[in-house]
Amino acid sequence: MDDVVALIDLGSNAVRFLVARITPGKGFHVVRDERVQTRLGAGRGVRLPVAAMEQTIAAVRRFVRSLDRRRPPRVLAVATAAVRDAANASHLLRRLREAGVTSIEVLSAESEGRLGAAAAIESLSFEDGMVVDLGGGSLQITEVRDADVGDVVSLPLGAIRLSRRFVHDDPPSPAQIGALRREVRRQLTDLTDTLPSGTLVGLGGTIRALARMYLAASGRRRRRLHGVRLPAAAVSDLAARLAACNRRRRCRIPGLKAERADVIVAGAAVIDELLIRSRHQTVTVCEHGVRHGVLLRETFARGVPA
Repeated sequence: MDDVVALIDLGSNAVRFLVARITPGKGFHVVRDERVQTRLGAGRGVRLPVAAMEQTIAAVRRFVRSLDRRRPPRVLAVATAAVRDAANASHLLRRLREAGVTSIEVLSAESEGRLGAAAAIESLSFEDGMVVDLGGGSLQITEVRDADVGDVVSLPLGAIRLSRRFVHDDPPSPAQIGALRREVRRQLTDLTDTLPSGTLVGLGGTIRALARMYLAASGRRRRRLHGVRLPAAAVSDLAARLAACNRRRRCRIPGLKAERADVIVAGAAVIDELLIRSRHQTVTVCEHGVRHGVLLRETFARGVPA
């Protein structure tokens, strides 16, 4: 018998809501997919912003109230770097339970990387390489060998985190961009000789935004970004262009959503530096992520690494 699951993905930039119908041992079908930008990862220091928590709770309450009362699904929530690193996370988690969330899992950095990589392997069918998941709070780099999830490295290089730390002017000064890139290179230095070859797959909002801008600039129209191969040269060009623009001009770039215009400079710099360090010529866009990895785990029980 099919199982209906409601899943809440508490990211650093946005909260995503999925409802999926699961056939145990066979597969799942997403019947509802929504997102609300709340910027849980935008707090100073290691605390979740009060306003972002209130927005998140309100959105979760609306979502839970909208679910089918005749056959109420399990309501699962997973949280990533913003909640994982926050000193006041317990307050948010308590209120989520009060709002009707059945189960809450604060993912470790390793689990976050492994679930995202599992979703990428299942949806893109590649054998070897690495999956990079750039969120608002962190960057996960996960090795893939023989279509199996390997080691995970997590770095504090999220787009929101770096923007808050380095980007203070509009447009950012060359000194600010230089300091940001030096920090990214410093964090990646120890990995340069160990980054896997093969297919490079990218997850997260920054990758999707870069792909949309690339396709718009080249006059190509695609309903889905999944599987798009984004050239390293295009990423480098976009990173330079974005860094030279103020926020108002960035909002006018075809393919870039206004809600991401303030953090795309840092995100593009991370992806550009990663491509340079890994010597990959392209990055393949994956529209699936941690939430799909969780659904795979729910579907196949022990068949997906956690």
